[in-house]
Amino acid sequence: MDNQRSFVEYVLRSGARTDVLLSITDDYNSTQELLDLDLASESAVYNALTELSECGLIYVPRTKRWAPTGMGSVVATLIRRQRETENVLRIDTEYWKRHDVTALPVPFRYYLADLSDGTVIRATDTQPTQAEREVERRLAASDSAAVVAPIYNERYSEAFYDGCNDSRLVLDATVLADLLDDDGFEVERNENDGLDIRVADVSFALGVLDGCLLLSLPTLDGSYDSRTEFVAESERACYWGERLFEQVWADGTPIDEHV
Repeated sequence: MDNQRSFVEYVLRSGARTDVLLSITDDYNSTQELLDLDLASESAVYNALTELSECGLIYVPRTKRWAPTGMGSVVATLIRRQRETENVLRIDTEYWKRHDVTALPVPFRYYLADLSDGTVIRATDTQPTQAEREVERRLAASDSAAVVAPIYNERYSEAFYDGCNDSRLVLDATVLADLLDDDGFEVERNENDGLDIRVADVSFALGVLDGCLLLSLPTLDGSYDSRTEFVAESERACYWGERLFEQVWADGTPIDEHV
């Protein structure tokens, strides 16, 4: 194989090569085991083994059983991540077509595969506040939360203050300007000693709650979309959200310094 060509592309151009490589990285490492998986015809499996071996993605160590090389393991990981990312897009293709993923920092776009268990909650004509009620319910049910808020929503605010005692909040600067004119905001701050607030320029909403991730991306024209909410509950998704929040938090300014 020409070293200037993509190893991932080369593997993906053949379903047999792809399935054989992924199976070997899953410890199906004898030729008979691979044949028993019925991945492809017998001749296609043998051809795939030869091709993968010749381009340095698999080899036969002293155990006399197939194993991935270091490069083969990397290629297999990239293929799995690509498939998982595509699964995220398939969760709700209309959502990803109409929302601006570039609002997220670049590293987090690379790891959208971590959200593969998620779902999109949509408002309907008969339930126009369905997405908002889902966010409100989850905020109220959480003991702690890390929240990024690009807009002010009174219902979210009440649920947040009522349910979350030990929490951190990042507000967009324009939201803070409006809140500072509201005497009730200072009352809420004083009554919630466990709440720490910072200010940053943000266009997406994020909530990392007890075992749950909430994400709301802006639409392509930059406006906030209250009619949809992306929700995920896996450990991977929550960890993705935690890391994203920590980056926004680190870039933010403590509210007292901002004021």
